[in-house]
Amino acid sequence: TLFFNPDGKPPGRFADLLRWQLGGGRSKWPAAWPSPYPQAKPEQRIEGTALRLTMVGHASLLIQTAALNILTDPVWSERASPLAFAGPKRINPPGIAFRDLPAIDLVLLSHNHYDHLD
Repeated sequence: TLFFNPDGKPPGRFADLLRWQLGGGRSKWPAAWPSPYPQAKPEQRIEGTALRLTMVGHASLLIQTAALNILTDPVWSERASPLAFAGPKRINPPGIAFRDLPAIDLVLLSHNHYDHLD
């Protein structure tokens, strides 16, 4: 198989990769990206046959049914890293404050990377 860029740009060279990795071609990451939505305060349980999804951030979701509260890929740390001072930094608070989580019945992990498991 042959790699090609759908937008027609020619593939980059190895020197381009090195320049990007060393910071020469990287865009500045924003210090903040304000969300237009307030943090959610979900109910402990929902009723009937409803299904409710609440975005927490990145891959973290709260999935609620009448019978279950399911949390996917939970991350509440400031950084996705084993070290508190290194790694990608969160630019928005989680969509639900940790103290406002309902009782969780099941935690679903898609894989064991730091940005998917806190």
